[in-house]
Formats: sequence, C-alpha cells, structure tokens
Amino acid sequence: MCLLMLLTYTATICAQSLNDYKYVVIQHQEDSKKDIELRMTKEFPLLGFVLLTEEEASQLEDKQKSLLLTAEYLCRQSVQCFFRLKLKNSKGEIVYEDEQVAAAGFMSYKNDRQSAIKKIFKQLKKQNYQFIPTEMKIVE
Repeated sequence: MCLLMLLTYTATICAQSLNDYKYVVIQHQEDSKKDIELRMTKEFPLLGFVLLTEEEASQLEDKQKSLLLTAEYLCRQSVQCFFRLKLKNSKGEIVYEDEQVAAAGFMSYKNDRQSAIKKIFKQLKKQNYQFIPTEMKIVE
C-alpha cells in the first residue's frame, strides 16, 4: 500500500509578522539537492517576497537589511522525507517555522522532497503575506 503524505507539524509564527519583511535570501547548503533551492526560488516570489542572492543581501543598506528574512532549511531522507523551513530576521529571531513529512511508499525521494516543500509553501500561503512598510502602518 502506498502512503502518500503525512502532515506532522503545524506552522509556528513568532512575535514578528511576515508582513514586516520584504526580502528573502535562501541560505545555500553545499550538500543540498538542486531541486530544493530551485523550488524555493520559484515559490517565494509567487508569495510576493523579493528574492535576493546572498551577495545582493550583503549589499543592502542597514534599513533594508531590517526587511530581510533568511530562509534556512533542513531536508532529511530515510523511509520518510522530513523537511523544515525557518525564516529568520536580521537579529536571528525565528519569524516563521514549519515542518512537513512525506511518507515514501513507492514514490521517489525527489518526489517526496517536492511534496514536502509544496506543503510548506501551501501553509505559508495561508499567512496571506503582503509587505506593509512600517511608515504606512497606522498606530492606534
């Protein structure tokens, strides 16, 4: 019997709102599979974030760096594919975190990774991200 997917962990939102941030840089991992970062480079702009390379992020002015999130991820595969995404601000605080597990069954490891990543971004989409510059926010 083929197990398709298994949702394990719900998203965690910390005190900061995703709407406080404009930019995302994906923290490159040397041992990462190419399809992971490729999928994330497609997904973040679809949500409305401006995706930057690590070099572009390092050249931002201080005020712009406060609008930057770093996407850290972890992907482990054995019988199941475990995928974790953390979005951290410039202070290293976790603004968003989600974990997903894809149960293999007869699927390939690449399909498992893609399914787990797809679930992560589906949950992230539910946050209804829309960048709101601080000076535009109404203080009550």
